[in-house]
Amino acid sequence: MNPAAASPPTTSTRSITEVPEFAIKAAELLRKTSPNFALTMQEANYIVSLMRLVQFPAGTTLFSAGDASNTGYMLLLLEGDVSVDTGNTGGASKVDISSIGPGALIGELALMDGSPRSATCTAISPVVAAGLSSGGLQRLIEQFPQVAIKLVIYIAQSASDRLRSLSEQLQMYDQITNNLRQEIAQLRLAAKR
Repeated sequence: MNPAAASPPTTSTRSITEVPEFAIKAAELLRKTSPNFALTMQEANYIVSLMRLVQFPAGTTLFSAGDASNTGYMLLLLEGDVSVDTGNTGGASKVDISSIGPGALIGELALMDGSPRSATCTAISPVVAAGLSSGGLQRLIEQFPQVAIKLVIYIAQSASDRLRSLSEQLQMYDQITNNLRQEIAQLRLAAKR
């Protein structure tokens, strides 16, 4: 894998442990997992030791939908807000999916399976994040497999929470579409009279 392709689109990164307040914040956010698979502070700190601190100015595209060359990392948002949308793939207009903030993971699906990015993520405000690369995840798996399992469960929870939220949005869009169809049918009926 080309190392440049796996690095976040910023001018510089550094070990998050160089900025203790962000390292502590990242560990605390990682500990908010399922009670059945909660990370201890020591486990969270080990994961954090593998992370890089990255910063993005407002308006920066962190990930682009369909990007297959930039899948080697995920981000844990520490500060700032990010909009998530479908991107302008396949000639279709983008569809806003959500806005997320501190504690949210982004890019975790591509990190796990290497598939192209599934959404476009753009910084709404300045963003500070903790990035975990595929190399960091591999080191975690090799050195502390039980901690890696807990992290993967955390990643799965994040993905399932987003899928549930998306499902709720789709149900709402379906209801709006049905209401519009009924109104159009009523207007057509009224126009025939």
